[in-house]
Amino acid sequence: MNETFLCTANDLAIGYGKTPLLSGIALGVQPGQILTLIGPNGAGKSTLLRTLAGQLDPMGGAVLLDEKNLSDYTGTQRAQKLALMAPHSRRMELTTCFDFAAAGRYPYTGRLGILSAEDKRQAHSALERVGAAHLADRDFNRISDGQRQRVLLARAVCQQPEIILLDEPTSFLDIKGKIELLTILRQLAQEKQVAVIVSLHELELAQKIADTVVCVSPQGVSGVMTPKDAFAAENIRTLYRLTKEQYEALYGPQPEREPERRPAKQEPPRFEHYIRSGQKLLRCGYTTGTCAALGAAGAARLLLTGKAPESVGLRTPKGIVVEVAPIYCRKTAAGAQCAIRKDGGDDVDVTTGLPVIADITLLPDAPGQVTIDGGPGVGRVTKPGLDQPVGQAAINHVPRRMITDALHAEAEAAGYDGGFDVMISIEGGEEAAKRTFNPHIGVEGGLSVLGTSGIVEPMSQQAILDTVQLEIHQAALREQSPKRLILAPGNYGLDYLAQNLPEYSSIPVVKCSNFMGDALDMAAAEQFAEVLLVGHIGKLVKLAGGIMNTHSRMADCRTELFCTHAALCGASQATCRALMDAATTDACLDILDAENLREPVLESLLQAIQLHLNRRVAGAFRVGAVLFSNQAGPLGQTETAAQLLQSWQKKEQ
Repeated sequence: MNETFLCTANDLAIGYGKTPLLSGIALGVQPGQILTLIGPNGAGKSTLLRTLAGQLDPMGGAVLLDEKNLSDYTGTQRAQKLALMAPHSRRMELTTCFDFAAAGRYPYTGRLGILSAEDKRQAHSALERVGAAHLADRDFNRISDGQRQRVLLARAVCQQPEIILLDEPTSFLDIKGKIELLTILRQLAQEKQVAVIVSLHELELAQKIADTVVCVSPQGVSGVMTPKDAFAAENIRTLYRLTKEQYEALYGPQPEREPERRPAKQEPPRFEHYIRSGQKLLRCGYTTGTCAALGAAGAARLLLTGKAPESVGLRTPKGIVVEVAPIYCRKTAAGAQCAIRKDGGDDVDVTTGLPVIADITLLPDAPGQVTIDGGPGVGRVTKPGLDQPVGQAAINHVPRRMITDALHAEAEAAGYDGGFDVMISIEGGEEAAKRTFNPHIGVEGGLSVLGTSGIVEPMSQQAILDTVQLEIHQAALREQSPKRLILAPGNYGLDYLAQNLPEYSSIPVVKCSNFMGDALDMAAAEQFAEVLLVGHIGKLVKLAGGIMNTHSRMADCRTELFCTHAALCGASQATCRALMDAATTDACLDILDAENLREPVLESLLQAIQLHLNRRVAGAFRVGAVLFSNQAGPLGQTETAAQLLQSWQKKEQ
């Protein structure tokens, strides 16, 4: 695979204001390649293009040009690398079309902006290439909208960029004009090896011109897809929220798929979605929750249509479509079952390769109802504080919603008004669970069906550290004296900041994963003066024991720390035993509440956290921590954190 990408987005978050519109965006475009953005109006295509062009700052992640962060380029350097063609509404007084196109030469003219003979030649050449040479002396304000599109493209071509970004360039053009413009883009890609990223509403044109496709919807942004997968009927219906009847009104009835004749040795469809990790591309996988939803969809389709599907697909919460071939899909005495093999991509764990099986029974007299339970290989919740109540199958709420949505989609497509009974099993799950933390946290008898995004993103430890270091460096470049920084382990911390501390939105935030100590060391190297950690108590409580890598594989002493500090606060032996046996930190809080010990124990933990943070930074900067729980809300802050927040509030006012 060619890994030369001119433009790359890594875990990009985009939007306006304080809350990202879209996040987790990963894409790349190669020289000579046309990447097409499709999706409904208002989904964020223009915002994505403006962020890629540097007109909007990323709200997270990074945009790279030639493996170098976009923010590291000067304005002139950036303009020599990429050009953005966006809809034009501003009047340009007394400006000819030649003048307008020649503005693309300003990155090369120097400070005085004087056009050389070569600059003028490039401008005339650009106008000629786009079929607008006859407009050179015309007033830009007195030409048609379609002609303006050509002049806008000429200005972009005139920049001689390596990358051209175009936002709805076929607007205002008739069919002949649309074809001519897209032909020009194809020529630029093929002859000049220009990389093109273009948003289009006309799906027929997008399908013709695209080498690769990214789908943008309010639910998320897909990975880079092939045109075949992107423009498949199922994906288009999902992307634009079309019913079967609406889709067929536009594109006609879809023929019944005949069994595909494959060569005997041909492999079944494989999920292909990659992210960049350092200098490598790593293949993503999909979660047990995605497997369960795919299996449920396959079994339901067999029951409702009488035909076993060769492949099943769905759009994950991350916005990426997963389509795979089932291991098997067959009828049973009570209904049907479909098995999907778990694929962790390049992030191999104990669940990779295990069949996740969905058994479906129709409930014709229960309109819209979906009941979900776990079978062999799926664990049961035995301790409070987990995603599901005690006694329930360990199938978390996001996979449950994915299963329900997949079944409702199959029912709508088949015109079925009833409900479904679902049983999820994992072959080999009981044995595999013995090699996980499940028994310790209170899930017994099998594995948990998990996944908040539906996608497994592999990433090496070093790649994560490199990303954290890059983002901290970028934050240091943006911050004025005194340099302030907020560190959050994950998405829970980011959500808490947005909801509970919006007044500090101007302060840069870096997601540091489990690497608290490394992130603090990086902040010291970048000469930050004030740093605040904001995180869930399940992570940050470990700091009270001096543990600076909070991954559960490194140390999982949450309950031990609660027990120790509770004992210091006078807790009974029975309370200490209950704390040691608790499944989660939220369960620990419930135990402390019953004994009226929450406040003193949290205060003791916060003092210990502050002590170990001070030891780690060794006076390089002031540092504090804010703790919260998704269940209990704000829990407290260390002494230094309270001082920092007070001083920051005065500065923000």
